[in-house]
Amino acid sequence: MANEQADKYGGVHGRSGIAGAEAWPAAIREALANHEIVAITSGLSDLREAEALLQAERPERWVRLEWGMGSAYNREQFHALQQATGAAVLPFFISREGVIGGLPELREYLGHGGSHAAAPAARSDASAPAVTVLGYGGLIPFAFFGVAAWMARPEWQAFALEALALYGAVILSFLGAIHWGIYLVDRQHRVGPLQAPVWAVVPSILAWLALLQPLQESLMTLAVLFLGVLWVDRASLRQRALPPGYLGLRLVLTAGAMLALASGLAVTLLA
Repeated sequence: MANEQADKYGGVHGRSGIAGAEAWPAAIREALANHEIVAITSGLSDLREAEALLQAERPERWVRLEWGMGSAYNREQFHALQQATGAAVLPFFISREGVIGGLPELREYLGHGGSHAAAPAARSDASAPAVTVLGYGGLIPFAFFGVAAWMARPEWQAFALEALALYGAVILSFLGAIHWGIYLVDRQHRVGPLQAPVWAVVPSILAWLALLQPLQESLMTLAVLFLGVLWVDRASLRQRALPPGYLGLRLVLTAGAMLALASGLAVTLLA
């Protein structure tokens, strides 16, 4: 059996001349002994479109390796994969001929072997249920305090406006922390010219500074910050392996947060 696997590796790697294949994690090399394509994913990776394509073009000839990033061993495996192949996102695909890449490269790769247009693609605008539910749930305090500021008695109005501003600052800090999470999986992650951990603390610091301003200016600054953070995230996360529809959901949620802050701002202007 060992000789047979060695022959397969030699036949695959030797004839195609894949440089550095010996540095791939052993789990990948073992999987390629019995399958033409290996899909490496995390527990959060959306593999629906890739699975449909692979089942249509390479049925029973591919395998999925799921590396949950809660495991230190799996993180080491992914780091080794990054060093050997330059992998930046999950899912990531490797064939016996060499590195394929992400989902766009997989589409192109499979397109040479047959039409992948007939494979049913996953809806890219359909967000993961948990992300959607929790995301819209996060708008509830914005909506509540944004409306309460108009209806409350004067002594409660100030409380509603301050609560609205404080909640906005908390959410901005949370949005910055997204990049901390990505950096823990991919140490190459950057936000423009900045390393991810540097940018990750920027929204929370700016939000804190906004709270030091008078209430009217605070609400205005927070609304602008939400728009700025969305713009940065759309630019820096577009090529990442995110839950499907995430950036579209962020657009809706940001609009909701800004609308609530604008409502609070209007109350202060009319007071």
